[in-house]
Amino acid sequence: MNALSGPLGLVSKNATSRTPAPSRRMDRRSFIKALSATGLTMISGPSAANTDEYHRSVSVIKDIFDRHFFDPTWMASQQAQTLFSDLIDIADASPEPEQFRRDFGHLFKRIGLSHVVLSAQHRSAAELGHHFDTVQVGVDAVSLGGDQSVARLSVRTFMGQDTGPRITAAFEEIISNDAKGLIVDLRDNPGGAFAMRHLVGHCIPNGVDAGVLLGRGWPREAGPMPERAQIEALEPWHGTSVVGLWNHLATHDITRVQFLPMRPMFHGPIAILINGETQSAAELVAEVLQSTRGAVLIGETSAGALLVQKPFDVGDQFTLFLPVADYVSHGSGRIEGVGLVPEVSAPAEDAQSVALSFLSEMRNIERKL
Repeated sequence: MNALSGPLGLVSKNATSRTPAPSRRMDRRSFIKALSATGLTMISGPSAANTDEYHRSVSVIKDIFDRHFFDPTWMASQQAQTLFSDLIDIADASPEPEQFRRDFGHLFKRIGLSHVVLSAQHRSAAELGHHFDTVQVGVDAVSLGGDQSVARLSVRTFMGQDTGPRITAAFEEIISNDAKGLIVDLRDNPGGAFAMRHLVGHCIPNGVDAGVLLGRGWPREAGPMPERAQIEALEPWHGTSVVGLWNHLATHDITRVQFLPMRPMFHGPIAILINGETQSAAELVAEVLQSTRGAVLIGETSAGALLVQKPFDVGDQFTLFLPVADYVSHGSGRIEGVGLVPEVSAPAEDAQSVALSFLSEMRNIERKL
């Protein structure tokens, strides 16, 4: 049986060099730089604008919030009124666009609301939607290591049309090498889209209802989540387009989130590594495998940033990324602003060795049964 620590073709980031892999932290920094080249990260600012233009931008932003923000009751709150008043003050004080964007970010970070980002506009919202539905992330998204007893699968993003097939290819290697345990490394994973279905699907023997996405039409005064019978009366959404999901959420108050099994199937024990930068779709994956598959979370509390985000044009200067739906899990409830607390706490540098010890103990218990 071949070890899993060497290059593995499709899922190996070092398939041609066979040189020692860099540290995880440096590896991920390099990967984020690569993502920025695809347009997923936008850091440069537009040309300077005058105060009137900033005020017009604030007016457009407020209108987008009024029409699309997932929680309209919050928009009527004193906190929201104060925030938009502060935003006007920021528009008065900001000397240039980059400063306006930074101050905007600080303002929303202070209230603890994730997935609200004001970016320089390099593509229209429609172009971004097409980009998200077609982007190829490349081999750095997924890597596989380990040995014949424990496989180590690192998934750095769930974005990319090629990421799901790379995850499937990794599971083909894991199964063919007869791995007895699996470590899934989701540390520093910022989330993404539908590649998460592959990671969950290859680990579940049956279909799983994970939770619901709640749009702005869900009456939040009725409770944090619909009744289970109400949810099960809905057809699950199994689309593969980010734009398709945005369109669905615009016309559906409740969206049933369901995962289906995929082949090949991994049946052994699973440990999932998380940290404070494990966000969004990565948190959803970790939670559903914990609650339905018995996976053990190891590391540090996750980011608690789990909302569905959509881009909107703010004139031709900025793009506003706004949360248009909330996610509530059947197993853990609302994750936004809370995060996932690991069952086994461990600093980042020790998490992998702790996971190896845990899986070794699990195998010893199984042999005694």
